[in-house]
Amino acid sequence: MTPLVGQGGSHIVRRCFAAIAALAVLAAAPLVRAQNAGQPIDDPEANVVEELVVNAKLPGPAWWKVSDGDTTVYILGVPGAVPKGMTWDTSVLDRRLDGAFTLITPPQARAGLTDLPALLSMRSKLKADRPLDQVAPDLAPRLARAWAATGHKDDDWKDWKPLGAGLMLAGYAVRKSGLTDAEPDKTIEKLARKHKVKAKPAAVYKAMPMIKTLVKQHSEEAGLICLEGVIDEVEAGPEPVRRAARAWANGEVRAAVHAPRQGQRCVMALPGMAEEFRRMSAAQVEAVSQAMKTPGKAVAVFSLRGLVAEDGVLEKLRARGFKVTTPDSAN
Repeated sequence: MTPLVGQGGSHIVRRCFAAIAALAVLAAAPLVRAQNAGQPIDDPEANVVEELVVNAKLPGPAWWKVSDGDTTVYILGVPGAVPKGMTWDTSVLDRRLDGAFTLITPPQARAGLTDLPALLSMRSKLKADRPLDQVAPDLAPRLARAWAATGHKDDDWKDWKPLGAGLMLAGYAVRKSGLTDAEPDKTIEKLARKHKVKAKPAAVYKAMPMIKTLVKQHSEEAGLICLEGVIDEVEAGPEPVRRAARAWANGEVRAAVHAPRQGQRCVMALPGMAEEFRRMSAAQVEAVSQAMKTPGKAVAVFSLRGLVAEDGVLEKLRARGFKVTTPDSAN
């Protein structure tokens, strides 16, 4: 199942959108910048805990360590997208997977074959009631240029609601960007298999309730916020995401976590998304807490910003009484 939302976005959101992607030919895009005016957006990851945003001492990406008397869970924070073919030092990951009793991965939202009729119906609800250039005359010239920049010379963007056009444009843009959100997941999963460590998601949800809420209940204003974010992204190009990914690979947490993230605010403007991010965070905290009951060591892989956000995964684990060690400490 191909994820849909890239930079900044969590795995649960990406996998929920993936069900639409399979039918609507929508693909992942690292939404980075958006000019957002209007009502304040409920963004659970708006702020980070500066104390936790420190660079790694060991080679490769930064790790955090959660421990009690007899258990240690090593947590790797990952970005939403990286350049295709980008390599990174996996030596620490390789060592920590050796002898680990589990690999905890982000929550997943899944849709099955029985959901296909409903998914087709959801796709149709993203089609416009009136031409998009009439709905958003100020954005239309920029959207037309962005659409053409992705290699599509037609004006099919006019047939979609703002959210639908934004998702379509995002799919086209990512295919030209040289970015992928399949990594670093595939590399991590490959190393886990090498060490015979079973991967288990922090939680599994049904995708359809979220998709129905998002498509049926999103406001035109929210759709316009997302559309403008994608247009801004196409205009800016993929270099901001590339820089953030390179910083992540070098353990430069501040540069990685403080990458532009207006696209995630775009996602948060959609109905139910802020609640889903909080549910995802709570599921990750619970999964790590359960792992702490087993003596030994485990590995977890979660969204980088979600780890260090205020009231995020690491703060919640610390509140439960676990010791949280930052990457600048001895590992």
